[in-house]
Amino acid sequence: MTETMNWGQPGPTKRWSGGLSLGAKFFMLGVLAVALSIPLFAVWLLVQDREANYRRAVDAIGAQWGGSQTLTGPLLAVPVTVLSNVRDQDGSAVQRRVGRTLLIAPEALDVSGQVDPERRKRGIHEAVVYQSRLTARARFSAPDLDALPQPVVAVDWSRVRLIVALGDLKGIEAVTIMRGETELDRVSPGFGIGSTGQQSGFHVPVDLSDGFADGGAPAEFALDLAFKGSQTLRFSPVGKETNVTLTSPWPHPSFAGAFLPATRTVSDAGFEAQWTVPQLARSIPSATLAEGSAPLSAFAIAQFGADLYQPVHFYRFVDRAVKYGVLFVGAAFLVIFAIEVMSGGRMHLVHYMMTGLMMIIFYVLLLALAEMVGFAAAYAVAAGATGAVVAGFTATLFSGRIWAVSAFAGFALLYGSLYLVLSLEDAALLAGAIAGFAIVTAMMFGTRKVDWSAGGSPAAKS
Repeated sequence: MTETMNWGQPGPTKRWSGGLSLGAKFFMLGVLAVALSIPLFAVWLLVQDREANYRRAVDAIGAQWGGSQTLTGPLLAVPVTVLSNVRDQDGSAVQRRVGRTLLIAPEALDVSGQVDPERRKRGIHEAVVYQSRLTARARFSAPDLDALPQPVVAVDWSRVRLIVALGDLKGIEAVTIMRGETELDRVSPGFGIGSTGQQSGFHVPVDLSDGFADGGAPAEFALDLAFKGSQTLRFSPVGKETNVTLTSPWPHPSFAGAFLPATRTVSDAGFEAQWTVPQLARSIPSATLAEGSAPLSAFAIAQFGADLYQPVHFYRFVDRAVKYGVLFVGAAFLVIFAIEVMSGGRMHLVHYMMTGLMMIIFYVLLLALAEMVGFAAAYAVAAGATGAVVAGFTATLFSGRIWAVSAFAGFALLYGSLYLVLSLEDAALLAGAIAGFAIVTAMMFGTRKVDWSAGGSPAAKS
């Protein structure tokens, strides 16, 4: 009952070993599609490995250029002496004078600046970096010392430090700090007040013993900062009222963090965004006694800003495409199987396996080409090459021009549907569900008269 297979000759008389019925073959094709998930998993691991290489390249560029930047400050750090309750050796509670640092937030903080993006390459990988120039104006008023949790017995207003935290100090290029018309030129790295939970920043000494604490005029400072960074720029709303205005020629910003811009304009020419954060929105006191690492890290939960987002990140798209792999291969098998049933021809299971392997090669080609020419062009080349090979191979196994046209049309529709699903982002699930529904519906009605227990000829009409 087993005929000799002649894979090179098309025609309805060719049979496969064992004379399987169409129903049994349909079941085995499902098993084969699932079995191909093993090489698909290997391709997925390859995608993860290549993306990890990309991340390492981006991190290396950031390490040399300047990493993600977060601006926290300016704040006033004032040496104070407080009465603190401690336990004596005998266990009794006593009050002792303890040195602390009082951190004072500005009454108002206004920051404006420009972010100019650049592209840097390391090998075949590209990262978005930027140069930024910011101007910050801060106005400070004397705090209410009686509102602090520990009694303050002494304040040294002559040894105040204006401190600013920056995510990666390596990227800084220039700092100018003015108090009124006077430039403060003793800027030093670090904070000069011990541990504050952030190691990256700078400070400048300020003498506020000129009546600031006795109802004098508020202390006003202006900062001009020029620094480099990578991909992300964040701000901490340290002021009782914080206003930040940011402009950039980058057309694809991603606004992130605890607050979104109050107003924003995004176009192909770039973006402009403005944030306004009042004191009530951030739940952070305006004056805090620094103890350990808490004070500056408290602002981390309220940070906001913009990312220089790179659209159509191809690793994410290839990863999503591979996750559709089993369904994609299964759909390809359905296209071929439908042609096989309708034409009355035969295609061996080995032919199906080779077809499935070619579909998997499509993902490898897509990944390799996307690293060179981008996702859209890579998809066109990989889909065109593998789709033409598979459709052409399928067409040679069935006699009749109509089946060749059907094969090419079916695979063009299949590759086009996958690209549509990958491109729709939020509507990808809906598009995939509709496509699956349409395919299964077409198979159900298209094969309703097939005798699945026989060799594949359509059942006789009643």
